[in-house]
Amino acid sequence: MKKTLRYNYRLNPTPEQEAKLVEFGATARGIWNLLLSENMRRYGFDKTFLFYNDMASLLKEIKPFEEFTWIKSFDSAAAQQVARDLETAMKNAFSKGRLQRFPKHKISYKKKKLHNDSFRAVNNSNCIRIENGTISIPKVGKVPIILHRELASKIKTVTVQFRHGKWECSITQEV
Repeated sequence: MKKTLRYNYRLNPTPEQEAKLVEFGATARGIWNLLLSENMRRYGFDKTFLFYNDMASLLKEIKPFEEFTWIKSFDSAAAQQVARDLETAMKNAFSKGRLQRFPKHKISYKKKKLHNDSFRAVNNSNCIRIENGTISIPKVGKVPIILHRELASKIKTVTVQFRHGKWECSITQEV
């Protein structure tokens, strides 16, 4: 029987890495809002929704356009994870067993100077590793991490977020 473990660790990014993490969180929010808007538009037009495969191909199709160059700088696996999360949220809203509402647009808190966005990176082909007190995150680099507990197995995903004035990462593993 496989069991999922999740451990939270504190990150100490450099100012350049911190700017990249803030940008990635905002990009993940932008992709969520873009895909949700497209789903709402399609539902209003012909009562259909986009699911993960359609959303992933849509992201691939719009990348070459000049208005969507901001998506190119983001990790493609993390963008696909946003599409998966949106699909899960939509399916949960329409399943009879769950009492969840339809997903909402995520808003920016720049007025309050709170960067509480987060993004999830997936460990495809061992791209997320912990070596010498740093964790390598795709397109961000090696970020110093405070390891207070040893990892039990291989890393599955890493969720990076800014909480309570500090950067944290939540590492998911399967045991």
